[in-house]
Amino acid sequence: MSTKPNNPQGIDEVLNSLEGIQRAKAPAFFYTRLRGRMERELENTGGPIVRFLTRPALALSLAAIVLILNTTAIMEMWHQEKTAPVENTQQQLLASDYAMGTYPVYDETPVAP
Repeated sequence: MSTKPNNPQGIDEVLNSLEGIQRAKAPAFFYTRLRGRMERELENTGGPIVRFLTRPALALSLAAIVLILNTTAIMEMWHQEKTAPVENTQQQLLASDYAMGTYPVYDETPVAP
């Protein structure tokens, strides 16, 4: 057979090799065994609670609830940022009595050797 791309003899050889080819047949009771195996796998995966939670309607409902709660929390935080905090005079007096300053661990003045 030649390596030319449009070799008629090579094309005929390939087409003739397909003569007598038949459709593949599944073994007896293949689909029954396959269905049984798939049902056993469904029974063994997490039980009824997991199957209940993986239903599309329930999953979408839970996702919508989480999305609504997140949106509500973000909107509440955004609303709180816009309002100015009211300073309590009693808190200011208490803060001035108890100074909570931080002190450096190292002195900033160099020590001569």
